[in-house]
Amino acid sequence: MTARLVAAACGFAALASASSAQVPANIAAKVRAAGPVMDSSVGQLYAPLFPKEAWAGVAIQRDIAYGADPLQTLDVFTPEGAKGLPVLLFVHGGGFVRGDKHGDFYPDNITLWAAKNGMVGVNIDYRLAPKDPWPAGAKDLAAAIAWTRANAAKFGGDPNRIVLLGHSAGGNHVADYAAHPEVRGPEAAAVKGVIMLSPAYATAPAVRPNAYYGQDGDLGAVSGQIKRLTASPYPLFYGYAEFDPPPMKATAAAMIEGVCKTPSRCPKSVELKDSNHFSEGMALGTSDQQLSGPLLQWIKALR
Repeated sequence: MTARLVAAACGFAALASASSAQVPANIAAKVRAAGPVMDSSVGQLYAPLFPKEAWAGVAIQRDIAYGADPLQTLDVFTPEGAKGLPVLLFVHGGGFVRGDKHGDFYPDNITLWAAKNGMVGVNIDYRLAPKDPWPAGAKDLAAAIAWTRANAAKFGGDPNRIVLLGHSAGGNHVADYAAHPEVRGPEAAAVKGVIMLSPAYATAPAVRPNAYYGQDGDLGAVSGQIKRLTASPYPLFYGYAEFDPPPMKATAAAMIEGVCKTPSRCPKSVELKDSNHFSEGMALGTSDQQLSGPLLQWIKALR
């Protein structure tokens, strides 16, 4: 394991506590102009809002193995003086076939945001399709949760207060973990809530096999997932972008409506205005608090 403690004056707290909850005007304009396309360049406009000083006071340990496969590794973000804090475990996207837990600022900004807001942040990699199809991602998530539960206290975390957050395909993985009891083990008792950020499930019969779910139409179908999440024991939070691509928007509409037919299971949901599939996650920790504000309130209310 390698450790890094950044020691410099911190400007991040001011960003996180800014009064404005809206998308900065220059970013909003570019998002609206781009429309619902898979374009990460708009989200990268948030990068300058994360100066080097923003990382002060957070210890980062990278590439800790939670399994035998080279992709089964995780990073831990620990704020100074952490003791008994809830843990936010983040799962990146990438269409099931790509993606990484560490980038120039994203998705590190998500675990940094957690560490700057009273949590320990854990950011995982996992096995990828097509080499490792269903249920590899869900099982890797279970293994990462088990590792986190066993080791959280060493990093100032509460081993019995773990919240899952997944974006895009990562949102599918956390939803699948919550929805499929057969992939869960004793570690599941530590999970207190599940946050899905723009996952994608099929809302109509697929014309070709899914790279991860294969030919099993029920596994990757929103109809089956609605039934399973309705029966799930976990509180749910659902976020999606105004300019998400059509599959994510269709999933959001169907999933929220379907699960909310059982009022006690209805997720807290938020549509992120002037946001696209990438900028919604890249905004976490900035003055754009459309997602971070409701998320913090929801996490603090979990029991």
